[in-house]
Amino acid sequence: MIKKLLLIFTCSIVLNANSLDERIIQLIGNNKFVENKGLINYLFSKKSDYYDVNGTVKYVDLLNKLQENGLLYLSFGKPEDLTITFNISHDPIKSLKIVSDSLKSLGYYHYFTKKLSYTQEGELNWTINLKTEAAIDPLMLSKEFEKHNCKPTDIKKEGELSWIYDVDTSLSTFNDAKDLITGEEIDLKKPLRPYFLKVSNASKILIDSKVGNRWFPHIVFYDRHLTIVDVVKKEQRHQKLEVEIPQYTKYIKIDDLFTLANIKRGLSVTIKEK
Repeated sequence: MIKKLLLIFTCSIVLNANSLDERIIQLIGNNKFVENKGLINYLFSKKSDYYDVNGTVKYVDLLNKLQENGLLYLSFGKPEDLTITFNISHDPIKSLKIVSDSLKSLGYYHYFTKKLSYTQEGELNWTINLKTEAAIDPLMLSKEFEKHNCKPTDIKKEGELSWIYDVDTSLSTFNDAKDLITGEEIDLKKPLRPYFLKVSNASKILIDSKVGNRWFPHIVFYDRHLTIVDVVKKEQRHQKLEVEIPQYTKYIKIDDLFTLANIKRGLSVTIKEK
């Protein structure tokens, strides 16, 4: 029995070692892996440090080690057409926003969607293309995913100009969604984008527009999957507005029907419990 357990443990170590080498090859290419095999063996001598308790590669740690030692090659030297594909198996609409927000946080606003598809089972496939002199830093992108409680489960570089990310968003949250505390008035300052709020057990939201605004309300209610539950639009200017919060609402987006400049002085909001 003891010999059998030792054999299983040994096999597990070998498989993990081989798997980590394969992941490194996927990130830096086979030629660079062979050229730097001695250094890589030294840097990753304790391969178990790069796996979590579920046996998933800890990509932030792996990428950080590669980058620290000059093994992560991202520059092209001249502008090239870069293609990136994101494969996700949970909450496609919510996941799409998280990936999009993560790209924006890194300064990537201008890209072309080559393919976008998702199924009722929750699978999302999004391929984008952008002109750039360097690949999007996978370490920084992975860290942005972590802020939303997401993590890459596989990252592949195919050739020099194509990357594929498999991302686990099963436990995802929005790090930029402001939590509303029941009964407490919250001041929202001048918006750079529509306000995005998180609620629970709420029945009503009271919204006051600050003096000097010209607010034409546009409010969207979402469930936890970011599916739209209801939309409120008002074509008349409002100073105050009280709205019923629909059942199953988890997130609320508050905007102006025409331009954010109409609420440049901010809003204040209060929610009531059910």
